[in-house]
Amino acid sequence: MKPQADAPGSAADAAGSSADYVLKGGWYTLWFALALTLFAFVDRQVLTLAAAPMSASLGLSDGELGMVQGLAFAIFSVAAVYPIAWAADRFDRRLVLGLCILLWSLATAACGLARNFEQLFLAAIAMAAGEAGAGPIIGSFVPELFKGRKRLLANGLMYVFGYLGVAVGLALGGNAISALDAAHNDLPDVLRAFESWRLTFFIVALPAPIFLVLLAFARLTKPAKASARPEDSGIEVHSEPLFWPFIWNNRSAIVPALCGLGLYMLAFGCYLVWLPVVATRLFGATPAQNGSAMGLATAIGMVGGVVLGTWIARRLIVKLGPVATIRFFWVSMLFAAPLLIAFPFIRAAWQGYALFGILMLAGTAIGCMIPTLLQDMAPSYLRARLFAVWAIASGLIGGSAPTLVGWVSQALGTDPRQLLVAMTIVAIPSWIAAIVLLRMAERPFANLIHHTAESERETPQ
Repeated sequence: MKPQADAPGSAADAAGSSADYVLKGGWYTLWFALALTLFAFVDRQVLTLAAAPMSASLGLSDGELGMVQGLAFAIFSVAAVYPIAWAADRFDRRLVLGLCILLWSLATAACGLARNFEQLFLAAIAMAAGEAGAGPIIGSFVPELFKGRKRLLANGLMYVFGYLGVAVGLALGGNAISALDAAHNDLPDVLRAFESWRLTFFIVALPAPIFLVLLAFARLTKPAKASARPEDSGIEVHSEPLFWPFIWNNRSAIVPALCGLGLYMLAFGCYLVWLPVVATRLFGATPAQNGSAMGLATAIGMVGGVVLGTWIARRLIVKLGPVATIRFFWVSMLFAAPLLIAFPFIRAAWQGYALFGILMLAGTAIGCMIPTLLQDMAPSYLRARLFAVWAIASGLIGGSAPTLVGWVSQALGTDPRQLLVAMTIVAIPSWIAAIVLLRMAERPFANLIHHTAESERETPQ
């Protein structure tokens, strides 16, 4: 008989007080979630890859195309993520996730049927809303099915597949459009009436019924509510869990932790977005060279970071217990800080790519632990909403990196090397502030996850 966890998904569980094992249906549910993640990214990348023929066919201006690819996703995914997470914390998560799959698949097909900007924009909004709900739902189930340090493995796989989804989406979407272009004249009349980019949207929407059938067997049921909750955790005895009182009463842990991680993403995003521009302006790198080098650096750094981060965290959790993840974050960032200072001194494109690969290694080692930290912070009946709050915070804070670097670079002048300086000016203060905030959150974080564990112990199983 397997030993029972102190509390489902609790910090005590992660710390190794229970055995490392997976509940029945855990692996099936995880692999389903990973496949669904890839599927969502294919849909999203087709919208990017089809931009040129889609724009020509519908007569879109650059501004309208930017609204479809940027505004529709940036604003409406943020707007939709919390209401969907709210529903996932109250109802059967299979039903909520199934509606999300149905919504973004129908919206994907609607993109292929769009005849003007307004129709395409509305379809992109629906696609963004459907995809936004999947993240909190998928992120919240892991600690309920993966116990002890097995949870680190599951979260690491989720993180890898998140990045892998972009590459797979680009490869599959690009090949699909090319193949349809080549075979378009040989298609049946009913299909030949549609342009290749439209057919691609139809194709990537087709797997939705398969995923809905597979979803029925996934272990994604409604989270149990606590029958008794510690008053100082911010959750009182009510028929409805009170999420915002929980956030407010634990703000000394949650606010600095989320803001610190958001600033980490802001600093990291400075290099991810602008380094290819630097390589082209300073060293004459072509888009193909940038794509190959950045892709290779990302792949090596990502795989190495997940392996290294998981290996270190598994050992720290045994030694440090509840504070292991958050301490791992700020200590790792402290050691990685000199990498940021080195960027303004590069003299060749390969040096920038190499530095980015090392930064990716450190960043991934930290980033792959973020789901574990979020899962520790909230009980199961509030967890999806905490993931939603993180998605909003990271989107608003981390997403500001390109704009901030652009403003600073413009203020510094037209010398291409000033862009490297601008990246560093934005990244270093953000990185240092993130370290300070995460260090400040360490003790309140330990208290918070103690309350979370107590709340989960009272949850009827």
